[in-house]
Amino acid sequence: MDKIKTLKTLELSLNSSKVVNLGDKQIALFNYEGEYYALDDMCSHAEASLSEGDVYDCKVECPLHGAEFDLKTGDAVTLPATKPVVKYKVNVEDDYIFLEMTQDA
Repeated sequence: MDKIKTLKTLELSLNSSKVVNLGDKQIALFNYEGEYYALDDMCSHAEASLSEGDVYDCKVECPLHGAEFDLKTGDAVTLPATKPVVKYKVNVEDDYIFLEMTQDA
């Protein structure tokens, strides 16, 4: 398991998101009510960036078709999406957001 340093917590304002590029992967980082979450940035339904969606009720809404994904699990909770997106474990240390990723992720 690799631990990857991403953003400072101050770079991610409350109830917002940002995308980070890690090699060929784009990961959406979310700050919802002071808790941090990370999901694959690409919606499982269509090619749309989840980091550009609205964040509320511990979910992110895809900006293209309105599908919602649970920030805690990555599960699709509304149509038209039916498949989850990958969720990553997040830790905060010394005011930085770290992701835990397997080498094949």
